[in-house]
Amino acid sequence: MFNVDIDTGGTMTDTLVSGGPRPLLIKVESTPHDVTVSFVQSLQAAATLAGAESLAQFLDQVALIRWSSTITSNVLAQRSGPKLGLIVSAGHEADLYADDPRHTAQVVPSLVRREHTVGLAANADRAVIVATLKGLIDQGIRRVNVSLAGAFPDGAREQEVLKIIGEQFPDHFLGSVPALAGSDMLMRPDDMSRTFFALINAYVHNSLANSLFKAEDLLKIDYRWKGDLLVGHLNGGVARIGKTKAVDTIESGPLFGTHASAFLAASQQLPKVLALDIGGTTAKASVVIDGRIEMRPDGHFFGIPVRMPMPVLRSIALGGGSVARAAEGAVTLGPDSMGAAPGPACYKLGGSNATLTDALVALGVISPLGFLEGRRVLDVAAAAGAITRQVGTPMALAPGPAAQQIMNCAVEMMAGLARDTLAEAGHPEPAGFVLFAYGGNGPLFATELADQLGIQEVRLFALGTVFSAYGSAIADVLHVYERALVSADAANEIHGAAALLQAQAWRDLLGEGFEPQRAQLEWDVEDATGARASATGESSTSVPALLASLPKPVILRLTARFPIPKQPLPEQASAAHIPVASLRASPLVPGGELPVYTHATLFGQQLSGPLVVDGGTFTWYIGPRWQVTIDGRGDACVTRMKG
Repeated sequence: MFNVDIDTGGTMTDTLVSGGPRPLLIKVESTPHDVTVSFVQSLQAAATLAGAESLAQFLDQVALIRWSSTITSNVLAQRSGPKLGLIVSAGHEADLYADDPRHTAQVVPSLVRREHTVGLAANADRAVIVATLKGLIDQGIRRVNVSLAGAFPDGAREQEVLKIIGEQFPDHFLGSVPALAGSDMLMRPDDMSRTFFALINAYVHNSLANSLFKAEDLLKIDYRWKGDLLVGHLNGGVARIGKTKAVDTIESGPLFGTHASAFLAASQQLPKVLALDIGGTTAKASVVIDGRIEMRPDGHFFGIPVRMPMPVLRSIALGGGSVARAAEGAVTLGPDSMGAAPGPACYKLGGSNATLTDALVALGVISPLGFLEGRRVLDVAAAAGAITRQVGTPMALAPGPAAQQIMNCAVEMMAGLARDTLAEAGHPEPAGFVLFAYGGNGPLFATELADQLGIQEVRLFALGTVFSAYGSAIADVLHVYERALVSADAANEIHGAAALLQAQAWRDLLGEGFEPQRAQLEWDVEDATGARASATGESSTSVPALLASLPKPVILRLTARFPIPKQPLPEQASAAHIPVASLRASPLVPGGELPVYTHATLFGQQLSGPLVVDGGTFTWYIGPRWQVTIDGRGDACVTRMKG
């Protein structure tokens, strides 16, 4: 049986099929207007590569599909969600419980308008609540958040308001109003974070739900598929749609690449890793220390602050589709992107702007005949024309040097991203780090970026072009539950809270069709100073150990992991003969030639740059002064040559 892992990005949709004699790597262009189109196209391509006569026949051999995407991230980044209403405690209509106006400004008016936020007095009766809701509905509100001060640890008042909303506008009427309580989203004593978290979830809910259920209906109804569709979560695990909150999925796709980096860093005993993911629209950086993803105590979702632990993951609007321009004698890239449609000028699909991809084609790094395994021929003349118009003429440069300036700008931007990410993680110096570069464009800039940062070692991966899908392929069903402890009697409170969290985990796993008894439970407590202690097993045996090691906990956390059998990923197929390089001329650089090697011929080989490695679905560029060694898995260790 196959497992299929699909990662839908802003430009490309990446798929990894495991369980066969060799892993199948598939890339199709994303369809932002309807992500289920590229989702199905990926499965159809997988069926063809697997030798199936039809998609239905292929799906009969698929046990599960894990799907991660940037759907929710895109809605939040672009602020393209629905019109929300918010009910707060009277007196907090303007500040939303934030003590810094800059925090409130991150959600007002982008997620909720000031006029759509109303205050509710503590003694408000049913008539007042109904009138408040009617006032919101009259303004066009169709989704309401209720987040009252002090709803932790007792959210009974919020539930009372939700009950009245449900009775007044029941869901069997067309005028039903979905309502969400902040205390259902985040059980922490911080009113601001609870409110913002609930707003984020409500804002991105519809877009994600519509896509996920449409995809599931296609599989279950049209193709009568009986397998499991699991959704990627921010925590590196997966879960069924019915047990997924929209906010769980934000940035889940990129973070699966970070989880894959952590897995490989631990298995290869690499203590300090800088992970860089560059795709068609964005570049993202994260940090792994001793096999663990670096976290920060306070995080944010696209600028919206929430006081809860979050991975250090920084991003900038830079990718293959980023538009290049000349401004005041210098090149700029982005933030706008041509995406997959109409795409860079070289696609010849209507895009006329010069992009980073056009520059890479012009420099001979990307083959115009080998793009997407030859499924698309890139137009060098169109790339040259766009580069000349937007960069060459304004800067009095020929197309070749203009393309080089575009590439140099990209490297500078990536170096800034890397330094900012390391500094945020508490590691201001890149020295001693190994650079993991992946995504469609990461390996094209890895050695150039390492030169800028002073990094001595780079790792590239045979699965790097689908690296986030690989992170998904090693994921288990994972649920994380958290509760803040406020009582002075910590022992009694933590016992009671632990019992409630374990019961919730059991209920969720049963609801997904999994056997709770097979789940692995990990508990940890954290005090006000950030000190933590962990234990595994049932709460009745784990809690006493936690109390003995950390007597004054303030946060109790349960991680319930249900292991999913992993399909083997055999080594890549390799050719036995000694590699012979062809020469690729840089189309716009007179005399510029790069040796190009076929990836399958390089296993066990060691070569010195500059050179290009062509893997069909991926391309690596190894710069001058770098030496590359390919191992038996097809992965590369690239080291700076001495002297």
